[in-house]
Amino acid sequence: MPVTRTLQNSVNFIRPYLKNQPAAVTVSEPGLSAGNTVLEIMLAPPLKWRWNRRSFSFQTTITPITTDYPVSLADFGFMEHQWITDSTGQVHALTGATSLGVDAAKSRPTLIAPQYDDDLGSITFRLKNTPDAVYTVKGDYQRKPVLMQSYGSVWDVVPDDFSHCYDLGYLTFMSLLVNDSRFPVFERWFLSRVLSMQEGLDDQARNIFLGNWMQSVKTIERTQSGAQMGNAARGT
Repeated sequence: MPVTRTLQNSVNFIRPYLKNQPAAVTVSEPGLSAGNTVLEIMLAPPLKWRWNRRSFSFQTTITPITTDYPVSLADFGFMEHQWITDSTGQVHALTGATSLGVDAAKSRPTLIAPQYDDDLGSITFRLKNTPDAVYTVKGDYQRKPVLMQSYGSVWDVVPDDFSHCYDLGYLTFMSLLVNDSRFPVFERWFLSRVLSMQEGLDDQARNIFLGNWMQSVKTIERTQSGAQMGNAARGT
């Protein structure tokens, strides 16, 4: 699916709704940060998209003895599914974890965690149990967003077919930034659109997404409140 639409396309979309309010008031802000916030929300857990999915694999070793395995994954965001295959080809499930302590007990690994990120493109995965044989570890992951640097930047990996999602999200945040009374309406449009495209989302994941959304909204509201207090102090 093509990825050609830029942040400027979204600015052009929202301007008629917001009475031609400019997105760039101070240098590129607040429009640039609002766009990146929407992008981060759409590509953050628990949302999972087929066009954002990639895979990884590595082999365990007996010598040297270790539970930690670095893998070059510069775009790693978060794990979705993971499994392990033994020398006979039998596949065993692996449970994902946020972090793990070192376990010296030797047996087939049962847990995996993305333990370290060196900020240079390498993720070190840690296994629970020191491998007692050579195994192949595989998994699927969602990519992390590459933030937009200007209004000419494309919406990272989000296909043009999903522009109705991020356009509505952008309209929602920008309406909040300019204190538009229709913010609740735009918010419902955006949230319903995103959730309707996540068929496999259970109640827990849905609540996590909505909680992350509310936290982002509160951050914007605090920013707006601080800016208004600053303007009032300056008499502007």
